[in-house]
Amino acid sequence: MLSPVKKRDIAAAPWILTFADLLSLLLTFFVLVFSMNAIQFDSWKSVVQTMSEEFNPNRPRVEVRPHDTPESIMTRHIPGLNLSYLEALLRRQLALVPLFQDAEVHLVGDNVIISLPASLMFERKKAVLAPDATRALRQLAGALVQIRNKLQVVGYTDAAPVSSGEFRSNWELSLTRARTVAGLLADAGYRQSISVLGYADTRLQDLNVTLSAKSRYEWSERIDIVLVNERRGQSTYDIF
Repeated sequence: MLSPVKKRDIAAAPWILTFADLLSLLLTFFVLVFSMNAIQFDSWKSVVQTMSEEFNPNRPRVEVRPHDTPESIMTRHIPGLNLSYLEALLRRQLALVPLFQDAEVHLVGDNVIISLPASLMFERKKAVLAPDATRALRQLAGALVQIRNKLQVVGYTDAAPVSSGEFRSNWELSLTRARTVAGLLADAGYRQSISVLGYADTRLQDLNVTLSAKSRYEWSERIDIVLVNERRGQSTYDIF
């Protein structure tokens, strides 16, 4: 409670209340100026970004919906054709294609791999199929289209850099070659999906260690057609 004397002073000079409020506001202002002078920029930036996102009227609304796709671990993969039989079948088929007499068919884990030297199909560090290679791949596609196993086409190169300027790296060259072969197989009648990969020169250690240095160098640039031990979808041309 104010004393009667103070009440009389205020009544006689009402501007004192306004003056006291002004001093309080000035004190608050200087406290804010001091605190902002020592602001932590990272924390302030996070606050500004959060407020900008939350109060932005154009911010897209996120709608949460249940995901009904089953977990991949719950998906049952049906095995394809017996791999040993498939290996023998492909060896016989390649024997009928003159250009691919030097090709190799080998069983690696759950895959049967047809290894085709890139020198039989492409010019050095190029990705355009030679006419003989086009005809040979069309013959091979006639056999692949009848097999239900899933298919991959993988490109490899040696470590020598691409100097023509047509490709930025061996990665791009190996992937382009694999896409070229996969596209030709599709044009020749293979209607199922084909996985395409390019490994450049990162898998040289996968080559047979018993090969001579010359053979390893020749086989480092190749195209692998991989038949996976997993059945693809039903096709009109399926026999096996």
